[in-house]
Amino acid sequence: MKVKIRQLPEDFIVEEILDEKALKEGDAYNLYLLKKVNMENLRTLSYISKRFRIPLKEIGYCGLKDRHAVTIQHITIPARYGILSLREKNLELKYLRKVGSPLKLGQLAGNKFKITIRYLKKEYLPRVEENLKKLHLGVPNYYDTQRFGSVYRSGEFIAKEYMMGNYEKALKIILTRYRKSESKLVKDLKRYISSHWRDWESILRYMRERGIRDRMFHNIISYLQGGDEEERFKEAFKFVDIRLKKLFVSAYQSYLWNESVKTLLKGYIPREDRVYIDYSCGTFLFYRDIGEDVLNTLRDETFPTITHDLDTKDVKEEYREIIEDVLKREGLKIEDFNRLLDLSKPSYTERRILSVPENVRYGEFLEDELNRGRYKITLEFQLRKGCYATMVVKRVTL
Repeated sequence: MKVKIRQLPEDFIVEEILDEKALKEGDAYNLYLLKKVNMENLRTLSYISKRFRIPLKEIGYCGLKDRHAVTIQHITIPARYGILSLREKNLELKYLRKVGSPLKLGQLAGNKFKITIRYLKKEYLPRVEENLKKLHLGVPNYYDTQRFGSVYRSGEFIAKEYMMGNYEKALKIILTRYRKSESKLVKDLKRYISSHWRDWESILRYMRERGIRDRMFHNIISYLQGGDEEERFKEAFKFVDIRLKKLFVSAYQSYLWNESVKTLLKGYIPREDRVYIDYSCGTFLFYRDIGEDVLNTLRDETFPTITHDLDTKDVKEEYREIIEDVLKREGLKIEDFNRLLDLSKPSYTERRILSVPENVRYGEFLEDELNRGRYKITLEFQLRKGCYATMVVKRVTL
C-alpha cells in the first residue's frame, strides 16, 4: 500500500517524554523545552551553542529527533549562563525549571507521536481501519531505514567488509559511495576518486585545484600515497572520524538484529499471517495477526545484539542458534567480531522484540487536501524509547 507521510512538517509531530527519575534535584542546570520544525538535531544544538556562546559539549540532551518533523524535546544548559529564551520561525527555546544534573543520552521514558498518513485510496480504508484496531497486538521492533541512512552504501556494510578483511573495499565504500542528499562538490569528488582509484597524487591535485579541504579525505589519501598500499588500507582507518566508525559497527549490528528477529518470528507466525515489506537493507517480516499466547510470550522478551564477547552473556540457546544461522548466511562467525575491536568496540544491548503502542487514538478518514481523490487519517500513540514510529505506520498500512 503506497502512502505518504511528512508532506508537511505538521504531519509528523514527536514529543519527548522525559524520565524524571533520571534528573537530580538542585540548581546547577536549567532545563528547557526545545521545539523545532524541519531542523536537524545536531545543527540546531550547534546554532544554540553559537547563538549564546555556550560550548556544545555543555548542552545536555536525551536523544536525536527526526529532522523532517515538528519535534519537542528537553535540553539542559549550566545555570551559570543565565535563563535563556529563543523564539524564531522554526525554533523555540523555553525555560522550564532548575535541575541538579545534565541530561544524557537515553534519559527519556519514550516519545509521543501524532502522525498524519496521506495518499490513501478509498478501497484501502477498511483495511487500514482493521489494522488500527489491531495495534494492541504490537509490531516487530525492528531498526528502520533511518538507522542505516548515513552509513549503508549500495547494499554493502562497511563493518562487514572490515570484519572479512576486505580493508580496501571498506575504505573505497567510504571514499566513493554517496547519497543523493550530498552536495555536488562532494559527489563529484567521490566520482573522481572512484574513477582514479589508487592514483592518489591525481586525487590530491584534484582536491587542491577545487579548494576541497576535507581533513578526513585528505589525511586518508595522503597516507595511502606514502607507501605499500596493501599494508596501508587497514591503517588508513585511523584517519576515519571515530563517530563514523562507531556508526559503521552499530549499523551492521542493527541489521543483524533485524535478521535475527525476523528468523525468530518465522518460528511463531504461521505463513498465512506473515507479510513482508521491503526496506533499504532487505525485508521486514510483519504479522497480520498473532495468537494471545505468542503475544504474551514475546511482549516483554528481548533479543541481544551480536558482540565479540557474546559467549560471556546469558543468552538463550535458542537465540544462540538463530544468531549462528544468521551469521552463517553472512559468511561470518561470532569470533569474527573480535576484528571490529580495531575499528570500534561493538556494544552489547538487549532490545525488545516487540513494540506495543500505548494510548492509541485516531480520528476519522478525511479527504486529503494535498492529494486529490485520496484520503488521510491522523493517529496518536506513545512508544518506549528506541522504538520507531515508522514501524507503526508500516503496520497500519500493511
